[in-house]
Amino acid sequence: MRLITVRTAGIATLSAAAGICTAVALVKFGTAPEESPGVEVSSGTLTGRVTEFGSGIALENALVLLEDAGVRALTNAGGRYMLVNVSPGRHTVTIRNLGYAEQEQEVTVAEGQTTIADQTMRVQAIQLKDLVISSSAVRKE
Repeated sequence: MRLITVRTAGIATLSAAAGICTAVALVKFGTAPEESPGVEVSSGTLTGRVTEFGSGIALENALVLLEDAGVRALTNAGGRYMLVNVSPGRHTVTIRNLGYAEQEQEVTVAEGQTTIADQTMRVQAIQLKDLVISSSAVRKE
């Protein structure tokens, strides 16, 4: 797998994974971390697949968030996502997709390891406000 990373003045990092996860994009917000001399921490990777509960259909364009780490990705056509450069430790993965109930899952990312966090989402109706349509006849003479 090939990883392409672009940095813009230390403010944003955009990474896109090529290969299996061609449609997955990752954006990490915030300033670049300061490095301490002699201390090297290896980050981990979080990957998984998001599917519909019951049918098992892959959900494309579901938003996968690690809010505490400022990392997010969208699932590809196969429902797969990949978050790279995730700090080791416990994180809450939040998954959102229009028409589905939001899902949260606790995961532990190990240093230098890949953690798999698959998730299923249940369909949830969207409540809209009442819509009133009215009309009146216009008489042309």
